[in-house]
Amino acid sequence: MLNFKHSLARLAIAAAMVGACAQAAATPISMPYYHVDINTASLGTGPAFLDLYFLGLAGAPAATATVWNLSGALDGAPDLTGAVTGGTPGQFTFTNASGGGDLVQGIQLGGKFSFDVAFTMAPGDTGTTFGWALFDMVRYLGADGDLGDLFLQPNAPAGEQVLVAAPASQLGKVTAVPEPSTASLMLAAVLALAALRRRGARRL
Repeated sequence: MLNFKHSLARLAIAAAMVGACAQAAATPISMPYYHVDINTASLGTGPAFLDLYFLGLAGAPAATATVWNLSGALDGAPDLTGAVTGGTPGQFTFTNASGGGDLVQGIQLGGKFSFDVAFTMAPGDTGTTFGWALFDMVRYLGADGDLGDLFLQPNAPAGEQVLVAAPASQLGKVTAVPEPSTASLMLAAVLALAALRRRGARRL
């Protein structure tokens, strides 16, 4: 009976780990999501624009970027160009079809802005870039170009398909948030393994 319970515990651990690995290897590849913070306090006040773009290189496999929780002192409705749909409030979906798309949102400087973004992409050898920038009617703000970029690399090893480029200025921060389902499967496996080891230690 003891050996049977022991075997069941091992099977539960194996099932949880296989489930987590299967999710990580799913096609199209599904990523953890990323939370992006932008602090414009050092830029003074006044109108400006926040640009989010999704750009696929020629031959890039199909990919999407879903943006939600876009918050801050937003000024009017965003201007959508190319392969991007959605509206505020709610979420926006970018694809890299026909090169990709842009979202340009009017804002009022002086405060904090944030958004969440998640990706899917099919396997392949060519990448797609998600980036964000601030600008006014004359120039870029906070950096001479993008404030930050997330590079999708479909041919990279599992768990490394998104390369987070360090924000180009102190205005931004990017935080990777693991998928709850994958994290919970791995946690279940770790807890089961710890319980199994405790039982073994008590028998000794």
